[in-house]
Amino acid sequence: MKYRKTILLVTAVMVSMAFLSFSVSLYNNNEIPKLWDFKKLKSAHLPLVDKSIDVEPIPEELYYKIPERNAYKMYPMYLPGREPKGYYEWLLQQEPEIVFDASTIKTEEDWVKAGELIYDMPQNFDPFIDSAVNMQELEGMASFLNAMHVPVAKDGTIPFFNLVIRKKGKIEAGSFSCGNCHNKVMPDGSVLKGGQGNYPFDDIFGAGLKGRAEETKMPDSAANAMISQSFSGLFGAPWIKHESQEFIKNPEWRRATNVLMATVPGVMHRHSSAFGAPTAIPDLFNLKERKYLDRTGLILHRDIGDVMRYAVLNQEMDFTNSYGGFKPDTSPDSIIAKRYTRFSDAQAFALAKYLYSLKSLPNPDKAPAALIAKGKAIFEQETCVDCHTPPLYSSNKLTPASGFTPSKEDKINYDIIELSVKTDPSLAMYSRRGTGYYKVPSLIGVWNRSALMHSGYVTSLEEMFNPARLKDDFIPSGFNPNVEKPFAVKGHTFGLYLDEEDKKALLAFVRSL
Repeated sequence: MKYRKTILLVTAVMVSMAFLSFSVSLYNNNEIPKLWDFKKLKSAHLPLVDKSIDVEPIPEELYYKIPERNAYKMYPMYLPGREPKGYYEWLLQQEPEIVFDASTIKTEEDWVKAGELIYDMPQNFDPFIDSAVNMQELEGMASFLNAMHVPVAKDGTIPFFNLVIRKKGKIEAGSFSCGNCHNKVMPDGSVLKGGQGNYPFDDIFGAGLKGRAEETKMPDSAANAMISQSFSGLFGAPWIKHESQEFIKNPEWRRATNVLMATVPGVMHRHSSAFGAPTAIPDLFNLKERKYLDRTGLILHRDIGDVMRYAVLNQEMDFTNSYGGFKPDTSPDSIIAKRYTRFSDAQAFALAKYLYSLKSLPNPDKAPAALIAKGKAIFEQETCVDCHTPPLYSSNKLTPASGFTPSKEDKINYDIIELSVKTDPSLAMYSRRGTGYYKVPSLIGVWNRSALMHSGYVTSLEEMFNPARLKDDFIPSGFNPNVEKPFAVKGHTFGLYLDEEDKKALLAFVRSL
């Protein structure tokens, strides 16, 4: 059905990417930095595990040949059946309207407000309604979204998408905005922007691939080839010798779709990660204070320009990178200039201003003050402050993944804790984002995260601090690369062996941050 194909196509493209951490030098005025500054792009990248692999972005002149995105007025997408009466008929009568104009932005508040528009601005557009409203198709779409457990806000909206009018009489579904990854529908039905989002990317991506193979009765060889072709651009890193790369060359489609569908909301196989090692989506709060961007510290955060560039890289442009000669997108320059769209420098600047403005929500359900105070004392006593240092509750440093030894140059150039916490090294060691490091996460707002550790293996702090997770017969509540079989969630053993009363107090303190 068209609705299903549209949503699955949108999600297949979306899931192939995703988003965003100290600023030692901030812009104190509204002078817009040059976005695609080749030298700054190069110098912001940490070296990969294999230092012979040089990450080479496309040249400035090619980037600026790519068409700028237009920020059209956006309208809410409702779960079909929850929209106001006559909503779609009204939308069909609306004229296209551009809502971002840098020449009208005068104050810091203006930049932040404009940046929220860019945060919401979709990159992709797919047909939704053209001239006439097909209620049967909309009802089918609602059934599909409900079956996929797509969160719906209390006002009936689906805050991961929006509707756009680029031509009168034609309604399009806009997708792959920052909000696709970082909007979260809260338990009370409100929408939090900049959080650890809860759209079920991989579940829908896996279901789409599985449905395509089964509904067309595709031979296994063809289905395997489909997976290989899809995954090679998303996760390919042929210089890495690891089972995840071998699987891309010779996949088994049932295994591939089952692993994708074993993720939980807040976790996704983002592009440039490793298959079987998805990423727990970070929140974007207190971004200004974070020194490294990406879970693997891939990009230095020296000033607002680095946030601008990182945002652009994560909305497709790192597909155009060369990794020691390997290119996820092998298109010639003339095709790249037509295939992609880009942020203008002003749009990216506004977006970064908005991201800098985001702050974590306070926990509305804090424990008693005495218990929190006891937990704080334990937090300090157990030396948690060495890595999770106040006031950010992160040391803003990198910690080596298990099996990685920092080089002398890295020790000079970067802030490194030489202690490894021995968590799963896959993302840091075996992906295009692999620097050999993980950045020390901030604990501010951790009460509102339901996918913990690098790949979201556990879904609560209680599970995180349960020593049973280290055992080979453990079945995690979060992402399980073994699907339904036992899987030991190893690493970060700090606090696991506290007695129950001390552990309860420690978690109460952490949840208060």
